[in-house]
Amino acid sequence: MTTDNLIRMDSKIVRDNEIIFSEMDGETVMMSIEKGEYYGINPIGSRIWGLLDSPKKVSELCDTLLPDYDVTPEQCAQDVLSFLNRMAEKGIIKIVNNGYAVNNER
Repeated sequence: MTTDNLIRMDSKIVRDNEIIFSEMDGETVMMSIEKGEYYGINPIGSRIWGLLDSPKKVSELCDTLLPDYDVTPEQCAQDVLSFLNRMAEKGIIKIVNNGYAVNNER
């Protein structure tokens, strides 16, 4: 499955509520019971994960993150989109369509 460029700046994203997670030393460790896989994300990824407790547009995530990091808006957008597309590929986040999370699996 590939989700390259599936997520755009106007996409609305939310966590998959089936993912179990815990914060440890500024990083987040997640587990998919369904897939039997676990993932670890760094502090910046953990910050994004924390912001996805409710559906957010990617542009809103970037607006929130930009003041806290020494990065251009273009670089922030590129990095956030890359991270979110990897998360979607693993089924950790969902794209929201008309208020409902849609299955990213192909």
